[in-house]
Amino acid sequence: MTDDAPAGVTVRRLDAAEIDAIFDDVFVRGVRCRLLDTGPPGPPEPPGPAGPAGPDGGPDTPQWLLAELGDGRITGVCPRDRWHRSDGPATADLSAPPPTAPADRVRVLEVLVFAAHAQIRIGEGGRSGWISADAPGELPTWLRPRDRSFLLQGWTGPEHGRSPGPGVPLTVTAEPSGARAVLPVVWTDFSARVRRARGGRAVAEGSGSWLTVREYWAQDPETGTVGVAFHRLTGLTTGPKPTGPVFDPGTGDEPAGGRPW
Repeated sequence: MTDDAPAGVTVRRLDAAEIDAIFDDVFVRGVRCRLLDTGPPGPPEPPGPAGPAGPDGGPDTPQWLLAELGDGRITGVCPRDRWHRSDGPATADLSAPPPTAPADRVRVLEVLVFAAHAQIRIGEGGRSGWISADAPGELPTWLRPRDRSFLLQGWTGPEHGRSPGPGVPLTVTAEPSGARAVLPVVWTDFSARVRRARGGRAVAEGSGSWLTVREYWAQDPETGTVGVAFHRLTGLTTGPKPTGPVFDPGTGDEPAGGRPW
């Protein structure tokens, strides 16, 4: 692969004032991240990795937080106006404290604030950040973004997962080893079933708790080789696997003739 820009995505670097506003919204005031919904202001820029991101979120669009710090992790979800974070009273013992003061940002390894329409990434020390979103325009079939979903691991059974409190959309999960984590989702244990697809064919599908990701591709102009060149997180969800594939329960193969779901 060459350094050609990934297709279908725009990425814009954030300035210091925008990064300050993100930390203030998410960690200090605990309110919805305004920049994630509106995108950064400014004149249009050339398309590609340095171009503008154009997210279009709304007040009913959930936002999620995954923050890695030198002394631990903070997770969170903002269903509407306010954040539910792992550093809250019921789960503070399982979480790092929030970087509320500017001096605290030295603890930051990476902060991701994301929704279905856009993602903000702030790098080590909170010194630099970027916002990414889908780019407008049509793409060839082989370069269109691909949505994927990954099962969140967790030991099954009610004794291995609990809610921190009524109406709190977080889950404390536990492994037999004793390891625990706070996940920003109302947990659903993994299960599998066989169902009938179009044409009466049987397919196997799983239900559980999922992290969803959108992948973007780039093509080498000399060889035509295509590969994933960029990705962004798009959400957490529960229930049936939100993206393919599903499988033939007899052979383990994907059903022929395209997606049956």
